[in-house]
Amino acid sequence: MEGAVPTDSSQHVMVHLTEASKRIQRLVFAFLLVAIIWAFVIDDMFAWWLARIPLAEGAGSLTIYSPYAWLDTKWTAVGLLAIWTTLPWAALELWKFAEPGLLQREKTWLSTMVSTGILGGSILVIWGWAWGFPRLVEMANNAGMIDGVGAHYDVVSLFAMALALTWFVLLLFLQSLGLTVGKGLDLIGDDPLDSLRLRLHFVAVTILYIVTPAAFQGLFLAAALTLIFGSEFIANLSPLSSHTRGRSAQTILDSEGGERRVLMVDCTCVDVCPRLNQGHLGTNIGVMLADAICLNPDEVGTLCERVSREQITDVVISGCDGSPTPGNMKRSLESMNCSISGLNRLSTTIHGEMATSEYVDLANLIDLARASRPWSESAQSRAQLKAIKEQDLPVHLISSSATIQPWGLRLQANEIWVHNGIQLSEYIDVQMID
Repeated sequence: MEGAVPTDSSQHVMVHLTEASKRIQRLVFAFLLVAIIWAFVIDDMFAWWLARIPLAEGAGSLTIYSPYAWLDTKWTAVGLLAIWTTLPWAALELWKFAEPGLLQREKTWLSTMVSTGILGGSILVIWGWAWGFPRLVEMANNAGMIDGVGAHYDVVSLFAMALALTWFVLLLFLQSLGLTVGKGLDLIGDDPLDSLRLRLHFVAVTILYIVTPAAFQGLFLAAALTLIFGSEFIANLSPLSSHTRGRSAQTILDSEGGERRVLMVDCTCVDVCPRLNQGHLGTNIGVMLADAICLNPDEVGTLCERVSREQITDVVISGCDGSPTPGNMKRSLESMNCSISGLNRLSTTIHGEMATSEYVDLANLIDLARASRPWSESAQSRAQLKAIKEQDLPVHLISSSATIQPWGLRLQANEIWVHNGIQLSEYIDVQMID
């Protein structure tokens, strides 16, 4: 079925499962091959790492109490090193699989997370194991030793502690990165119950629970709370969190009590139609700037993304009446239960060439009032009537029973063209022309 992404095509679920299966098979084969290679050098890797821990300088200070636990630790290390080595390939396979079904800002978020996450995470892991954890052990040893009492440390326990700390720092880094980039792209709002925010926290806490060793389960709750609030604090410090991408729509109620969210697409139609004065729009109306929504696929993708993300119910285009827009865009909006209409200002003159600024502003207020209630002509006329009665200018209103402006119409300085003139004529004086 058609989806929110304009380029979506109808495919059976088995097609996606088959593609996922092929990609997973390639990754599993690569993982096994790399794991075999790491198995031959894991002893040297452990020797290098243990030599960097200050405790290893004293003979006999490091001990293996359980041969089975040591064997399990070695193979765990082999598996983790194999995952880390194949991670770039896994990220590429994930990107190719997910990219066709993502909206533009979702693609930006995922690509940033994948590239920055792998690079930054790898630097954190290498730095932590090569320098951070040995220094941490040294400080703990100096602070906790008792004169005259010797100490023996289990290598397996040291590895488990280093691994747990690595997971926590890595999850905190990735969580902070995901929240920061999500806020910068307006994928995550200020709502504490934002869906993407909740999903990120849920995944992070779930992974933390899985990777926390049994010996440290008592610290899980404190670690989870630190992970959640720490990542939010770090994300709020970023200048990206205050970045705004246009005016968002606000929820209003129609005459039947239904919730409506209106987005005005201020389209210049390739610099033919002038920009709107956003001050004449209702504060509840969202705004998106476009150059040619019917010709630019990127703008179509951005529009569909905003409709999906902000739960827009009505899209109003300034330049045309909505009919020239691409069919894939119309299908995408229909799949999201969003209607599309237009003011058709490209083909309509709403005030005369000699009109003063007061009449120009009044004409714009009356015309843009239609955008605040696009779901019915009666609702539009009520909004227009309110805009007219709030002004105190002697004005001559002109309309047509055909709702289409006659070709070649020339308005005088005090004349204003209004749509829905038939309904407005029931309340005020409107000159109807053919």
